[in-house]
Amino acid sequence: MKETDVTGSRNGVPTPSLSRRSALFAGASVLLALPLAACGSDDGKSDKGGQGDKAASSAAPSAAATPPHTATHVYWANNGIHKNAALKATAHTIGAAKLDGSGASQSLLSGIDYPNGLLAYGDYLYWTDTFANAIGRAKVDGSEMNKKFITAGAAFPVGIATDGTYLYWANNGTFTISRAKLDGTGVQKKFITTGKDVKGTPNGLALKGGYVYWTTVSNTVARARTDGSEVNTDFVTDTGVQSDKVLSPIPVGLAVDDHYIYWANQADETIGRAKVDGTGADKKFITGVSFPGGVAVDEQYIYWSNNNDAIGRADLDGGNPNQKFITGAHAPAGLAIW
Repeated sequence: MKETDVTGSRNGVPTPSLSRRSALFAGASVLLALPLAACGSDDGKSDKGGQGDKAASSAAPSAAATPPHTATHVYWANNGIHKNAALKATAHTIGAAKLDGSGASQSLLSGIDYPNGLLAYGDYLYWTDTFANAIGRAKVDGSEMNKKFITAGAAFPVGIATDGTYLYWANNGTFTISRAKLDGTGVQKKFITTGKDVKGTPNGLALKGGYVYWTTVSNTVARARTDGSEVNTDFVTDTGVQSDKVLSPIPVGLAVDDHYIYWANQADETIGRAKVDGTGADKKFITGVSFPGGVAVDEQYIYWSNNNDAIGRADLDGGNPNQKFITGAHAPAGLAIW
């Protein structure tokens, strides 16, 4: 796999409200309208020596050149929250297998509160711990685990991705996308503001070609430049049908390659696809999936996490879908290829 921008994706999580604000749970357990207390605070200031958000938004990052890399493994976040079950993580692990699906281990990493979004890049795995309000990091072999690698700016964090210079993550709790340097310094809490209410809640996150993409609770795929400019919250709108009682289907996991944007529709149980210019949306590109969460893509295949404890895989054109490419997972969420 030769990717300049590496993507992580996530399973559905509850959408928290800020103080005095009701929000919608959009989770792997329930699709109900419920209030939740505020999670964390965000004053918009930079932490760990980084520049403030105003300065950050006016200065475009220069993405580091990604060294050639051939993917060898699939990684997934096991949180154990099954469809319509109580919203409580029961697995707490990150699993891994070889790219051909062999040698699966469900506990490469253990003891994570609520592993959700997942990213693999360089020597490290990065994940969002949604209930711990943290970004974790460990070596891809499972060593040097740091459950709270980044805490500043993480407010119900979900999707996570990198452009090789910065980590970006989506915050359900503050309707923002934050970023930091790969070493965890220079946190910019409000790098991109995704909206003023629950409709702007970001979920899945991906980077490609100088753009950051994210899925929203209002059933769109949004896009902005990686310098934070040119925010377009309706870049792709035909992602699925929303009912009058629940958000259905919410586009959750997200992946982007040179040609297409892919997303997971949980309630419709499909994988959607659109061209990278936002046109030609096909909300039922792959059907027969099980309440999908994470999505990842390499040069040959598209992968997704099935809530019925399996990882699915298909050819890039959607052909030859295998809903049980890897089995034995525990309600997997975020997914990464590296």
